[in-house]
Amino acid sequence: FPPVVIDGEAYWDGGLVSNTPLHYVLDEEPRNDLTVYQIDLFPAAGPMPKTLMDAAEREKDIRFSSRTRATTDQEKRLKDFHAALARLLKKLPPALQKDADAAYLAEATARGAITVVQLIYADKPYEGGTKDYEFSRRTMLEHWHAGLVDGQQTMAHLDEIKAPANPGVRTFDIHRAGRKMKS
Repeated sequence: FPPVVIDGEAYWDGGLVSNTPLHYVLDEEPRNDLTVYQIDLFPAAGPMPKTLMDAAEREKDIRFSSRTRATTDQEKRLKDFHAALARLLKKLPPALQKDADAAYLAEATARGAITVVQLIYADKPYEGGTKDYEFSRRTMLEHWHAGLVDGQQTMAHLDEIKAPANPGVRTFDIHRAGRKMKS
């Protein structure tokens, strides 16, 4: 799609960079506990292609899928780093704990818990290689219905999603085997 210019800035379809830039959301409120609902229209995981057509379709899924897993993995590593730094700072002698650099580092380690609820569209076998541009009414009604069902099934587990969490990163996906929170 062509860019859209708003206040002198050009914006392109997110598929060129990241369909859902989760890291921007996580960086915005690092101290607060967050529950983020991530909607992916293309699955990053999928079956091994058997034909050239399958490979072309898989390539689109991978290209257009959001980088949710990479972002949550990176955020988890960052949270682990902050937790280790906070533990180390507590071990400092009282005089060093009052040092400006130690205070700055202690401030930087204060982070909230993150829960990422993933709603990932499970494409149908008949959709094939046109799924990135086939927007007929029938197709859209099918997609909207699938989203409604996934949303309803996910909300049935709201107590699990909203359960208090230690500072860290958890993910929830109704389609993931075992349907458990993954830390």
